[in-house]
Amino acid sequence: MVEEPPAATPVAPDRLLAGAPATTAATGTDAVVTRRGRLDFLDGLRGIAALTVAVQHLGETQWVGLLGWSHQWFRAGEFAVLLFFLCSGFIIPASLERRNDLTEFWIGRFFRLWPLYTAVLAAALLAYGVSERLAPPIGFRPTTDSLLNLTMLQVFTTRPLVIGASWTLGYELVFYLLVSVLFLLGLHRSSTATATALLLCSLGLGGVTTLYMLQLRPEQWYTFPLAGLLLLLVAVATRIHRPSAKVVAVAMGLVVVVAVSNRPHPMYFSLLLLGSMFVGTVLYRWIADQTSGRTAAQVFGLALVVILLTQRSWHIGYTEPISGATPMWWTEVVTFLAAFLVFGGALLLRHKAWPRLLTYLGTISYSVYLLHALVLIVFPRVPGGPWGNFLAMMAATVLGSVVTYNLIERPSIAAGRKVTDARRRRRAAAAESATPAERSPATSGATGA
Repeated sequence: MVEEPPAATPVAPDRLLAGAPATTAATGTDAVVTRRGRLDFLDGLRGIAALTVAVQHLGETQWVGLLGWSHQWFRAGEFAVLLFFLCSGFIIPASLERRNDLTEFWIGRFFRLWPLYTAVLAAALLAYGVSERLAPPIGFRPTTDSLLNLTMLQVFTTRPLVIGASWTLGYELVFYLLVSVLFLLGLHRSSTATATALLLCSLGLGGVTTLYMLQLRPEQWYTFPLAGLLLLLVAVATRIHRPSAKVVAVAMGLVVVVAVSNRPHPMYFSLLLLGSMFVGTVLYRWIADQTSGRTAAQVFGLALVVILLTQRSWHIGYTEPISGATPMWWTEVVTFLAAFLVFGGALLLRHKAWPRLLTYLGTISYSVYLLHALVLIVFPRVPGGPWGNFLAMMAATVLGSVVTYNLIERPSIAAGRKVTDARRRRRAAAAESATPAERSPATSGATGA
């Protein structure tokens, strides 16, 4: 779901983020096959993930047996989500480091994610408003819940989700924020330590605290968020010197602390998701020659072991109400391990070209992911029985995704690049006209974190 950014042109240091150290992220891709500036194997994996999640969710509406099978034997939708997360972990930190500019990074993220998401959200809300057949989620408050859903962080509250599949975007956003905070702290290259810490915490702390802690407020509810806040403040105070960068780091870190404290899933599951993304980052650092193959293999192996032990120790299966199936701990293990092994296998075959159809599905995978969720809401039943309905819904999803990619995604990405280019030109012009005395604070601050 991530477009490769254009090569950055030299500009003056960003005064807002001058507390972040300079980086020299590798640009080599170790013979990775690319197509139009995109990594082929990543698009292939996204294509697999997009197709899997659409088939799973659309198929479940037609065959209760598939719904039961997916809960009892293999969580195909969750497998697809994990593939997406591993891909994001692989490419997102690299994207930030190539820019070496947090403002540019978030401009890119905004134009990449929100235009299509806002359009799909608006379409779903419109359908609820004008259709007699459709009803919004139970307890839905039109104004406040619509605005909350616009943030993509609604999954970290007890309020209903307009788009059911949007829960994963909340975790993606928390990952972006966490990567940004690490960047400001100068710890963004400590991917091995970050992945290891999150994985081990998922095992050691997997059953602590309750869900929606900040809203439900169980006994001693404040201890976990308070500990997270203190850790954040100490890190910012000792590693960042510029006041503006401190404010940004604290604000972003506070969102992460609140989200993890008020998460909708057990602690072990949320930490496994975030840890999985950073495993993807470690694998990127390996092929970019920023860490050794031995280290990458050790982190990858640790993840497989931790997944097994964590799911065995902490998993609690909840019965799916329609099919009556209950996921077991080994169901989750098989699902997680399958995603990791598929990603690892694709990485080892990164020098191979992938089928064009699959990589194209990967290119439009963000549209497929959101459009299939909209189809689930608005698509009427058609003649032809379960197979007729399923094929019609799949066709609507894929064809609609081609349209939204070309009419919304691509123009939005291009608009984001124009904004970035204009910002670079302004900063370059300001740097040329600045006196040496005016340049020195930003320059000295860049190495002072």
